[in-house]
Amino acid sequence: MSSIAYITDKNMIEFHRLNGNSTISFWRPSAGKRFTDFNHGDLLFFLAKGTELKQTGEKGIIGYGRFQHSVQHSFRQMWNLYGNLNGYETTEDFKEAILRVSKTKTLPTSLSSLILNEIVFFQAPVYLSEFGMRISNNLESFIYLDKDNPQMTVNILLKANEIGVDAWSSAVSSYAPSSSVFDDDLSRHIIQYRLSNIPNLSTEKELKKQSKYLMDLIKKEDNYQWLDERKQELIRFNLKGLEIVTAVSVNKHNLIERLIYEFGKYNLIHKLTKDIPNFNQKTLQYTTYVEHEVSDDLKKIIVCDGFDYKYINLDQI
Repeated sequence: MSSIAYITDKNMIEFHRLNGNSTISFWRPSAGKRFTDFNHGDLLFFLAKGTELKQTGEKGIIGYGRFQHSVQHSFRQMWNLYGNLNGYETTEDFKEAILRVSKTKTLPTSLSSLILNEIVFFQAPVYLSEFGMRISNNLESFIYLDKDNPQMTVNILLKANEIGVDAWSSAVSSYAPSSSVFDDDLSRHIIQYRLSNIPNLSTEKELKKQSKYLMDLIKKEDNYQWLDERKQELIRFNLKGLEIVTAVSVNKHNLIERLIYEFGKYNLIHKLTKDIPNFNQKTLQYTTYVEHEVSDDLKKIIVCDGFDYKYINLDQI
């Protein structure tokens, strides 16, 4: 997964915060710089004008949203479809905002917009220089955060956890409290970062069959999503904690090795959850679907309340 920091207007984000908007239309006057690695579920952080440090002019991050999809419409269509989810109370305010950032000072024939949901606002800005990342004060669009430092998203979320997430938006929003959304995102990205360093044991053929089963599970069950772009694990949060689901397609002779591998991943995640802020009293359930029956001898080797394996005929998916 990829996270980006996008230049935005602090006043527009403040409008969304005060109105408790959990879904927003993050518009751009033109298509602008193209994304090469930004997909559904990735995080867009608000790098806000108006938060500049006096000494350096560095802008701070004041929140984020989860990317759903992109759209392109005329000014009138964008307002009719999204109204004040564009960040302004009236069409005139919206029009003036577009003209301020338009290089030609005219309304473009079409606007591009990134539709974001599960919006979280921070109580105070987070500055990237604290983590050794320096960006130009003249940045006009966005930067990829994890390109040079894979832990950057985790660093930002951990710092935001220290600062605190905004309580007002949770109070006025009809959606789930932003603190709950934030806690899930923090847990997910810490787990994602650590698992990304673990080598994969599956062949290309095995990966294809495993992914096919997990994709079918996404269609059948609510709220499952890929942990990351490797598409090796599904993750789902619930009231008790979180669930991780994997699938193993392997010949019977290698079953023991692969189940021990999955059990090792479970133990790593279980250890991580002990140190994840706000995960206290929550549970982890790790389930692996395998295409062979597990022997009684193997069951004695791998026994744990939070780890389970289930037989499934992957060829029938």
